[in-house]
Amino acid sequence: MEKNKRETSKQNIITAVNSMASQIGGAVSNPKFLAKSFSLAFLTFGAYQLTKLGVTFISVFFLGRFGKPNLVRETSKLYTSNYALIPFLQMRKFHNLYLRKHTEANLLKGVILD
Repeated sequence: MEKNKRETSKQNIITAVNSMASQIGGAVSNPKFLAKSFSLAFLTFGAYQLTKLGVTFISVFFLGRFGKPNLVRETSKLYTSNYALIPFLQMRKFHNLYLRKHTEANLLKGVILD
């Protein structure tokens, strides 16, 4: 009984493999199918390369723009991870730049001279 089940299972597998091989062989011998397959493969590859190139250009643009800032831009940035503090920091910066009386001591405060 067990031997008969194994033989049947083996025969089913062989039949399935032969059926798939004949289907693949028929598709490969069809020139229209081959042309469509290759054109779809090239189209997919081209779309992938174009997307990769676009992402590279965008990342280079953003890294160039935000990567290493100039000294003036770097000193005027607001560094905080708490977004609720940003209005306070902006108002303090505005007050220090425009409303506070500038003296020589205030102008040189925080400047490191070597």
